Amino acid sequence: MVLNSVNMGNQKKYLNSKEISDRLSEIIKRNYLHFEIKGLTRDTRDLVSNIINGITERLEADPLSSFHLFSGLMEALLNAVKGNIRYTIFKDELTKKLITVENTTPDDVEKLLDVILDTKTLRDSMQRYVVPDKIKKEVQRILTLEEKIRVKKQEISSFDREILLKVREQIKKDNRKISMKIRITGNELMIRIKNDAPVMESDMSRINESRRKHHELFQEGKSSDFFRPENLDEKESAGFGIAMIDEGYYNMGLDPIELFTYMQGKHSTTVYLTYPIDKLKAGAFTF
Repeated sequence: MVLNSVNMGNQKKYLNSKEISDRLSEIIKRNYLHFEIKGLTRDTRDLVSNIINGITERLEADPLSSFHLFSGLMEALLNAVKGNIRYTIFKDELTKKLITVENTTPDDVEKLLDVILDTKTLRDSMQRYVVPDKIKKEVQRILTLEEKIRVKKQEISSFDREILLKVREQIKKDNRKISMKIRITGNELMIRIKNDAPVMESDMSRINESRRKHHELFQEGKSSDFFRPENLDEKESAGFGIAMIDEGYYNMGLDPIELFTYMQGKHSTTVYLTYPIDKLKAGAFTF
């Protein structure tokens, strides 16, 4: 985890995780922070938790609202990590398909791949040639392998290690980053999370439809019913995490449709989380 810091001479300075931790008391007093996150290791989670706890204590936020804020933030970060992995696997599967086309050279494949990934309509249409369940399983496999390495409780096979390293190296080669910006104004705490992989149009449509359904259930006073099996869409790539963020807002008496935005870009996905400071302080949340 790296903090982009600006000194008095407007020169950028980068602080690593240890430096951030050592200077935490100073950092949480700032009204603008910009982090780059490589992955959600235990140390990164703990550091993000300490930063958010420090900021919310400074703002005199209610402990329960701080919990919902942090939980939503972690869901958004996990979605960003999964998004970069998913897109990397999608790219790899698409490359394999293009290689099978007759009379194509490696150079042809690379050029065609660049055109497809750079063109939204082509990129979305090519999903039909890649099995969604396969990508979903591969993403979960990578996350499971990362977790096994993180806790060091179980050895992984050389085959699994090779797969994991391949994904890691491709993400690094493609320079797919995750950035988190925190800005505090007089009346709002705003968080922006951006990862360098676009969400697919079909996934975006399902996410928007699920959020609409969740909101309808909330208006009927039964938002938690959204998590019943019949309401969850197993195809939805980021849907459960987004639903958890929405539910956090609902539990705080806030409307996520107004305060939580999930945006699809040409080469990225961006999440905006906004929390009114007076609501964070209130403790009893009502519309």
